Amino acid sequence: MSAGSSLPYRLRPNKAVDRELFLSLLMRLAPALSLEKYQYVGLGGPFLEDFRLVHARLGLKVMTCVEAEEQVHKRQQFNCPIASIECIHRTLEDYLDGHEFKVPAIIWFDYTEPKGVTTQIERFARTVGSVPLGSVLRVTLNANPSSLGKPDPSELSVEIDGEESSDRAVKPTIQEWRLARFKERLGALFPSGLTAEGMSFKTYGPSLLRALKLVVEKEMLSFRDRRVVWALGTHYADGQAMVTATLVVCAAPDTSIEGLVKEWEFYSTPDLPHRLDLPALSTLERLTMESHEDPREKMPFDLPKSDMGEDPFSVFKKFYRIYPHFSRVEL
Repeated sequence: MSAGSSLPYRLRPNKAVDRELFLSLLMRLAPALSLEKYQYVGLGGPFLEDFRLVHARLGLKVMTCVEAEEQVHKRQQFNCPIASIECIHRTLEDYLDGHEFKVPAIIWFDYTEPKGVTTQIERFARTVGSVPLGSVLRVTLNANPSSLGKPDPSELSVEIDGEESSDRAVKPTIQEWRLARFKERLGALFPSGLTAEGMSFKTYGPSLLRALKLVVEKEMLSFRDRRVVWALGTHYADGQAMVTATLVVCAAPDTSIEGLVKEWEFYSTPDLPHRLDLPALSTLERLTMESHEDPREKMPFDLPKSDMGEDPFSVFKKFYRIYPHFSRVEL
């Protein structure tokens, strides 16, 4: 687990929104799939906040927290908020290899290490074929393009506003250099047709999701009893860029879940993920934006755009109901 993954959600508002979207999806699926009978498997971090919320919202009682780092595992045992959570000191992969699910599962592959992305994608895809029908699988992947490496500046040419450096014909741009590294890292998983335009901070995440979807769909060709329904895709950055994808493993002839998911207001797929880029707001700014149809008329200033480049007013309007509100409580 990276240091960033142990940060509290109040320091990662976009991840907090991402989590609320996932919980909202589960609550929509709960009546149709009887999710309260499922087993929940995840990593949890030192505070197991995801487990607490899954139990509170859905009533799941069979929950397994898997952690490879010994000290984090000990903190989980100390901080465990619910007696029914089983904390296991193993890697998620080892646990899944040695466990036979007796009921459908909700499994969150919450990866943060970028260098193992190929193995992570392959593992997620293989699990789609091994879990019981009705299972819900979710994966988080590190989508920071700088994780592909940092070339020597002398190895690169430069393009700025249509102007090119004199060595453009013999040297790659940073995006072209990253594309070559991405292809090396993914190997046979590399999506055909992917170009250097997909290697920027804003586009690298969707490129990863494109590869993920391709691998999952190839894996599904080996199974006749099941199909996948993509339900939620997100791309966000709280310092570190991340992407997520969530799917439901359905019986091949079952179309009911697909209809249920597609009618959900936050339905999205790896092809067109939600870009979660919510602005940092004061309480007065938030209340003004919530209570006015066009808050720009009431706010005599522009809100800054982040590296994702989204319009803060539009993003807030889309997700205002799950915008996180954090306050200090002194005990």
